[in-house]
Amino acid sequence: MKHLYIFITFSLLVFPVSAQYTEVINSNRPGSSQGAFAVGKNVLQFEVGAAFSDLSHKNLDFSYLKELELRYNIRYGFFKEKLELVINGSYNQNRIVNNLENGTGTEEKVNFLNKQNLGFKYLIFDPYKNQKWHGTNLYSWKKNNKIRWIDLIPALSVYVGANYVPDDGYFYDDPFTSIKKGTSYELDDKTISFRGSIITQHHFIGRWVLVNNFIYDRISTQNVTLNTITTLTHNFTNPRWSSMIEFELIKNDKYSDTFIKAGLAHLYNKNYQFDVSIGSNFKDTPNKLYGSLGLSTRLDWHRDIPPVDKELKKKQKQEKKTQKKNSKNEKKSVKQSNKNQKKSNKKEKKSLRKSKRKNK
Repeated sequence: MKHLYIFITFSLLVFPVSAQYTEVINSNRPGSSQGAFAVGKNVLQFEVGAAFSDLSHKNLDFSYLKELELRYNIRYGFFKEKLELVINGSYNQNRIVNNLENGTGTEEKVNFLNKQNLGFKYLIFDPYKNQKWHGTNLYSWKKNNKIRWIDLIPALSVYVGANYVPDDGYFYDDPFTSIKKGTSYELDDKTISFRGSIITQHHFIGRWVLVNNFIYDRISTQNVTLNTITTLTHNFTNPRWSSMIEFELIKNDKYSDTFIKAGLAHLYNKNYQFDVSIGSNFKDTPNKLYGSLGLSTRLDWHRDIPPVDKELKKKQKQEKKTQKKNSKNEKKSVKQSNKNQKKSNKKEKKSLRKSKRKNK
């Protein structure tokens, strides 16, 4: 157990330097944001959870619903270390009480597939590969534990993908979509739309990570959604534990909301992480309180590729060129030597014939 503790500590310390694949699982949970880094080539990662929510809506005669949302996020690194395939979505089991119908509170239970997403994330810029900027100073604890101006330069990724919203799903992420049907609040959404996002990630003082997602969602629809998520994560002295706080803003003409969330994550071993979180929004149209439990795990088929030594490669190339040149010169020399030998033999034969004639 002690060896695992040391192993985890070391892995977390080297994470900012390695920047892509890590020896311990690197999950987006319990937050809603995406980190800038991919899981690594040939790593298949599953991030699943159950969210329990209690919602009520002031403008809908305080209609309310109890929501159980089963969320999943599948990430697969392929082709390059920087590239990641992302598939995520949710399945809902809701208990709905509709106070708009005759004011009696009609109750129903519904199960449905909610919004699904498929996309690709690619790391454009990784400042943590620069050892001059982010290398560990072996002689100064102070320099390794303070915020520097260089820390303000983030890792940068882009994400492009598509949304699929089933007929029974939440239109514009509004959980009261079904209650609003047939009313002046009714929503209408396209089944297929597109999304893109810019993702930044900063590392501060070794144990703090700041992630920002700037999302442009429902592209190709009449009501594009602007979504921003800011997540601040802190790793405790015990490297198995980390905490997070998150702020999310959703803005469009049909439905807007603001959320705050806090959570804890526990690293069980290098391939398993458990998490718990709670959150709330800041309005009563609707009001939302929720809690979540989650698990992250991975199938790790990653193989390290030794870094290319440019100087060695250059030296080998030069040696190969020199060998080729020497071989060519050697062949030329042998050819010339054979040619000279033939001339010498020819002269010798000629001289021998002359000598024979004289003797006659």
